[in-house]
Amino acid sequence: MLIASGDVDNALLIMKEAAHWLADAGMPLWNPGDFSKEKILTKNHEDDFRVGYENGAPVAAMILKWHDPDFWPDAKPNESGYVHKLAVRRMYAGKRYAAEMLTFAEKECRRRGISRLRLDCAADRPKLCRLYENLGFVRVDGRRRGEYDAAFYEKRIR
Repeated sequence: MLIASGDVDNALLIMKEAAHWLADAGMPLWNPGDFSKEKILTKNHEDDFRVGYENGAPVAAMILKWHDPDFWPDAKPNESGYVHKLAVRRMYAGKRYAAEMLTFAEKECRRRGISRLRLDCAADRPKLCRLYENLGFVRVDGRRRGEYDAAFYEKRIR
């Protein structure tokens, strides 16, 4: 899979598709209306967006940042990498694209000399929590985040 940065339009399409799928499946988490370019670029830079392509088709997306005061207020800039809104298009689900996106994020951390990769997810999604745990992430915190209980995960990068 080829992973490129800056393709905000495809990233937002994938994330919005995931938001609709979650809502349709009775597990709403993300508001599809939050995925307008104008809205999401108020807290993210275009280079924060990563899109994974398979045979030229966009299959997965995430936001990868190097400072995250909203979710990790005690962390200094460039102390950790932070993954948000990791999403895989439904037609590509179950093909390990989420794992490939996280492996890419780990490599970026290593390249920058950063020793931790962090993310959060809804704590009431056991399959999602298991996915992260099976990929080496350890739950380091849990707290209420807006309308849901969040599980905060971290992976040490060697």
